[in-house]
Amino acid sequence: MMPERRWVVLARAAASLPLTILFWLIGCSNEDLSTSDSSKSGIQFFEVKESEHSRVTELTEIAKRENMILIQPGEFRMGSPSNEIGRKSDESIHTVRITYPFWIKKFEVSQKEWNLLAPMNDKKGALVFQLNSSVLNQICTSSGYVGGHFSIEEFQENESTEIYLEEAVKASNQGMWESAKNPRNYKVNPQKFKDIDTLLTFLSSQKIDSIGRLNQLLPVSRVSYSQAVAFCWEKTQQERLNLILPSPLVYRLPTEAEWEYVCRAGTTGICGLGDGDYLSGENANIDGSIMGYTIDQRTKSQFSDGGNFVSIFRKKLLPIFHPAPAYPANGWGLFNMHGSVLEWCYDFYAPYPENDPTKINPIGPIRGSYRIVRGGSFVRTAHESRSAARLSYEASYRGSEIGFRYVLGLPLR
Repeated sequence: MMPERRWVVLARAAASLPLTILFWLIGCSNEDLSTSDSSKSGIQFFEVKESEHSRVTELTEIAKRENMILIQPGEFRMGSPSNEIGRKSDESIHTVRITYPFWIKKFEVSQKEWNLLAPMNDKKGALVFQLNSSVLNQICTSSGYVGGHFSIEEFQENESTEIYLEEAVKASNQGMWESAKNPRNYKVNPQKFKDIDTLLTFLSSQKIDSIGRLNQLLPVSRVSYSQAVAFCWEKTQQERLNLILPSPLVYRLPTEAEWEYVCRAGTTGICGLGDGDYLSGENANIDGSIMGYTIDQRTKSQFSDGGNFVSIFRKKLLPIFHPAPAYPANGWGLFNMHGSVLEWCYDFYAPYPENDPTKINPIGPIRGSYRIVRGGSFVRTAHESRSAARLSYEASYRGSEIGFRYVLGLPLR
């Protein structure tokens, strides 16, 4: 029996030319796709038939809506040379060939995007309410409070949990709620409200509804590998049920090879930004507080000999793209591949095998104890945020610096 045929759209647009569309007919199983050489896989190219134009338009619209970039197949050197600053022993350099196109998000998943699909208990960002003086006097430990907009915050003190109302403002240039610079903080009466659920029940009884959540345009963090996978699966299922996403395409985490391929964007240096010759708080949201945390191989710069070092360490996450991205994109149009939040990848962790032949569409070991994260974060150094830098955590880990971005492509296994 002939194996099932799978179609993948391969598109490239130019400003002065009409959109050129090709279909890639893959006459092999998913397993064959991940291990076989592209020259032997029976891949052929065909002009799009008139009947398929609606499907092409559909996928183009999905990519536009999701802020995704189409990545073409190609070959690159994965890992780092032995003389790279910050290099670790598990980064042995080897050739990887990606034989299929896929789409990947320009930005990391935001808290707003996460909340659209996450269960209620897993939604991110403290709830914001508009509360008048009368309500505040009923909620808090004293009286004479001034009304306004407040988020509900929880703090651990010794063995008890304290609940506070913290003043919130709406950033005019970003369109999101955030904590005021010098916020008013009112302590909630612990005798009346032992936990947030009790307080929310009271507010509901007063017909006071939330008007939003804090920091919805920040990258989502404190997300485990398992949660990120579940998010992608839920997104795939919903769009399949609504006849938006054609089978067999899925949303999923990128493989480690896919991630480094798009991070490098054709570069071979320490990072995928510009010429790849420096990485610091100047071009990425990392810890650039001291010179030893940065990497700068430029002949002349503020971080090299002959210049005065300027520390840049923001100590916080930044909104993803409003009003504009805080840092430049790489050559393929992707943002925050270095710094911001660590990003989950599909693979189990293992050191790269030494002296290995060219890898075709690698997907990592079959089993393992830890999953790969890439890209560094806002509290990591340049050494930990390089294109080749590898970290790993248990799938259940939910750290304050860990998030993800997803791809649209073929399923992996």
